[in-house]
Amino acid sequence: MKFFALVLLSIAFIPIASAGGNIQNLQQRANFSYEQMMDAKHEAKIAAEDMADAEKKLQRIKQQLSEAEQETEVSRKKSEEANLIREQATKKWNHASDALTRAWGKTKNK
Repeated sequence: MKFFALVLLSIAFIPIASAGGNIQNLQQRANFSYEQMMDAKHEAKIAAEDMADAEKKLQRIKQQLSEAEQETEVSRKKSEEANLIREQATKKWNHASDALTRAWGKTKNK
């Protein structure tokens, strides 16, 4: 459609261009401009596809980050629970060791 309009414009300018002998120059400039427009259109399409791919990659990475954060939180909670259990077990062992030491001390004093 645009090419057809370009042809009509070039036909409309024939009398003007013919007067100056520039019709061929005008056609070449129009063709060159059309080629530049098509190249720009192609480059814009490629850039849009690249952007869409990058957006998809970003969403995948965000999802992976979210999953890693959740796993980290679960691991942190498990670690805290394990440390609490360790501390309780250590206290029990210390109490039992103290009781054993006292009992040994009593048997030696008898």
